[in-house]
Amino acid sequence: MVARLHFLCASSSPRALLAASILNAQAPGHWDAWSSPTQDQQGLALAEQVLQEHAIPLISPDRIIQPTFGMRWNEGIILCSGNTTT
Repeated sequence: MVARLHFLCASSSPRALLAASILNAQAPGHWDAWSSPTQDQQGLALAEQVLQEHAIPLISPDRIIQPTFGMRWNEGIILCSGNTTT
């Protein structure tokens, strides 16, 4: 069975998109990686550029969602808490 993972970045940076994209590229068929969306358009452009330079496709748009009640994943991975003082 493929494990479902959701990468979340509370500050809406592209870190979650990067992590999910890299995991999908490194272990295809082993994980069903999802990501929270980003609001940082400049960061998104930079993330897409980095992924392109390494021939890694950006995670599919249907895998970029804000988690809601009733949705289930095997694991949730928080990449940043949104606290800028730490």
